[in-house]
Amino acid sequence: MKAWSIFAHSLGMVIRNLREAVQIALVPSVIAFGLLLALGSAAGLSLSAFSDPVAMDQLISDSPGSFAGGIFAFWVLITVTMLWIVVSWHRFVLLEEYPSGWVPAFRFDRILSYFGHGLLLALVASVMMIPVFLLIMAVSAVSPVVSILVMVAAYLAVLVAMYRLVPVLPAAAIGKSLKLKEAWNATAGANGTIIALFLIMIAFQILVQLAAAVVLLIPVIGAIIVLAAMLILSLVSASVLTTFYGHYVEGRPI
Repeated sequence: MKAWSIFAHSLGMVIRNLREAVQIALVPSVIAFGLLLALGSAAGLSLSAFSDPVAMDQLISDSPGSFAGGIFAFWVLITVTMLWIVVSWHRFVLLEEYPSGWVPAFRFDRILSYFGHGLLLALVASVMMIPVFLLIMAVSAVSPVVSILVMVAAYLAVLVAMYRLVPVLPAAAIGKSLKLKEAWNATAGANGTIIALFLIMIAFQILVQLAAAVVLLIPVIGAIIVLAAMLILSLVSASVLTTFYGHYVEGRPI
């Protein structure tokens, strides 16, 4: 099954290149975590405050503007960090651009292009969801049971359509021009593979999260292992996308 081959190849890619994976993901994550702590300290927040509903409600009521600004800064920091890691990983796999040290190159132009293409895909998905919502509302008035079946089928159709377009993201990371129509044409016939790959990834994420919940019971070391597992999970997801692009767009064997 091609879906399993893509997943197994992607997982093996991370395992075989674990040193490079750590070089690419570790320092950006540490930098982001340090900046988050600094932002929290400047705002008078501690890590424990986020688990205290009373303290959070008090902060929001006292300075809603500052809280909103902090949330936006948090989102920007996390987004930039993830894009930094993912773009570096795409380039490592597709261009064999090995990290030269413990700080991967911060390619602002590629990160900005990746983000822009991501927004484009989000816009396309939003437009596609409009008729889906209208269809579900119309069918639900007739039969709730049928509306559920229609909803599942419609969401799967949107998922397949979006994944057929998603190769534009690795292309943006490596500086290759790939239009949505070209990505669509290159992934013709991949519908069944996409659905099977989606189900495999869901099962894999559930297994990792269950294992993380058990390991998290170990003080300190458990938290470190869980964070490392989450980073690896992110890289496996990026590798699946990389493999999908390499196979369907560039014609690479799996």
